[in-house]
Amino acid sequence: MNRFKYRLPNSSDIISGGSERVIKGFAKGFVIAPFVNPDDGLMTIPFDISNPDYGFEPEDSYIPSSTTRKDYEEEVRFIIHSLAEIRGKTVASRTIRIDAHIDIDGTFDNLCTAYPDAFVFLFSTSLTGTWIGASPELLLRKDRDFLSTMALAGTRPVALQEKEWDEKNLDEQAMVTDFIIDTLSRHCGTVTAGKKFTKKAGQIEHICTPISAYMPPSDLAEEYEDSYTNRLRQLLTELSPTPAVCGSDRIQSLELIKRYEKFPREMYGGFCGPNDIEGTTAFFVNLRSAKVSKEAAAIYAGCGITPLSHPEKEWLETELKSKTIINQLKTS
Repeated sequence: MNRFKYRLPNSSDIISGGSERVIKGFAKGFVIAPFVNPDDGLMTIPFDISNPDYGFEPEDSYIPSSTTRKDYEEEVRFIIHSLAEIRGKTVASRTIRIDAHIDIDGTFDNLCTAYPDAFVFLFSTSLTGTWIGASPELLLRKDRDFLSTMALAGTRPVALQEKEWDEKNLDEQAMVTDFIIDTLSRHCGTVTAGKKFTKKAGQIEHICTPISAYMPPSDLAEEYEDSYTNRLRQLLTELSPTPAVCGSDRIQSLELIKRYEKFPREMYGGFCGPNDIEGTTAFFVNLRSAKVSKEAAAIYAGCGITPLSHPEKEWLETELKSKTIINQLKTS
């Protein structure tokens, strides 16, 4: 059985469903896309069965080992050197492996309680393995012909309570904002960026710019549904991966990630969410997440690296981000 469960931000409703099948491509149901080649890797768990009456049992699949501090800081130094001549950013990620039996449903409940304004998700298929997370980042939400998203980047501990963001974080966030606006502008009639604000996500906070757009329907009414669905799919796969989880320039960042990271990101950094389930179409970036197997889990965390980065600070930032999941893991 391929299954999913989720709770939208600021909602108390938990939606769960499943199917014996997985559809390759973009369809009605719970959509999942990987970090690399999101268009080719798109898949959907149909909403064939509502609210299965038994608990999740994680897939028995590959779980990477932990990234050492030495390896991560060395990767960050290599990336800083590669970016020295350009205005760019690349996201360097790491994994933390925990060898234990994870109570996946109990962890999901903990995440819902701890992070009421996050998208809490859990999905499991034989193709992807089992993933759980509490994402603060909306990739794209559709409400009729209106779309909404956010540029979320820059990170600092909540405890710092600083009044102003530093140059490195402001530069990161500007790259993400510019990319999203440019991408939406190729598909939408009107794109509007709101006022940026500081958004709390657990023990850390980010700079967030809300962005909205209007994507007009097809001129031919009889072709509206298929045409709009294809355009929405195309927009999603152009947005993902955003500079917030990959980098800017994307091609260069993907090359650096492939060269220096010692594990596949798989679904981490991709996206997931409901497509026309109970009237909701919304997709969120797969981050603040973990891949879970029968007797182990790997927590994923990453940081945006620019020429202004410091390897030691980036390691400490991933420590904070990983606590989003680690602090809520329920073992048995």
